[in-house]
Amino acid sequence: MYSQQPDQYEAPDKDFMIVALDLLSGLAEGLGGHVDTLVSRSNIMTLLFQCMQSQDTMPEVRQSSFALLGDLTKACFPHVKPCIAEFMPILGTNLNPEFISVCNNATWAIGEICMQMGVEMQPYIAMVLSQLVEIINRPNTPKTLLENTAITIGRLGYVCPQEVAPVLPQFIRPWCTSLRNIRDNEEKDSAFRGICMMIGVNPGGVVQDFIFFCDAVASWVSPKDDLRDMFYKILHGFKEQVGEENWQQFSEQFPPLLKERLAACYGV
Repeated sequence: MYSQQPDQYEAPDKDFMIVALDLLSGLAEGLGGHVDTLVSRSNIMTLLFQCMQSQDTMPEVRQSSFALLGDLTKACFPHVKPCIAEFMPILGTNLNPEFISVCNNATWAIGEICMQMGVEMQPYIAMVLSQLVEIINRPNTPKTLLENTAITIGRLGYVCPQEVAPVLPQFIRPWCTSLRNIRDNEEKDSAFRGICMMIGVNPGGVVQDFIFFCDAVASWVSPKDDLRDMFYKILHGFKEQVGEENWQQFSEQFPPLLKERLAACYGV
């Protein structure tokens, strides 16, 4: 009502909105799929859309909105899916690292949406990809934002490798350095599957920075068997492509620990 007739109504209390959004996020995270009943009986998606659009002096409202969107995406995506066409352009415009926490939550939400949408994510890739590539290449970007950006780029490549692979050379080095230090988990798993699929589409895109890819692969303690097979095929494919002699010269650049680990885990 305030947005339609601001002269007749008081502006909503922003702090109250933030607390409410954060509480709903906690419910979605805690209840998981059981939150479905609550969502289906409410107009939460309409209210969330309004909060996401709040280009106001308090970016915290958008920050909490995107966190809730990500949590609802994980918990009850069928309720979120009909709104994706409206939500994605807003997420794209909020990929602005000047507002670190807003940008971070928008990036994370895109990654979660991606995993639910699968190939249906294709029409939205262009809305977000160039901003994400820009963020991952930006100097002095906070570690958490870099990691979330790398995971989301990897996930976009996982569901739409043909669309993302052409820009592989623009992000592969910072992508690898961002994710080499995070522990094995499901997010890292999906992101690395995406990078492997993109390398399959555009192997030339990784050649200049292949040492960084090798280092990132070696950061895995115990990848799932099928992911390990993907790594094995890429490493051996590269070795066969360049030939034994060139591979030896190339691997001489590896730090001893990396060389040892790749030999032990992947036989290269």
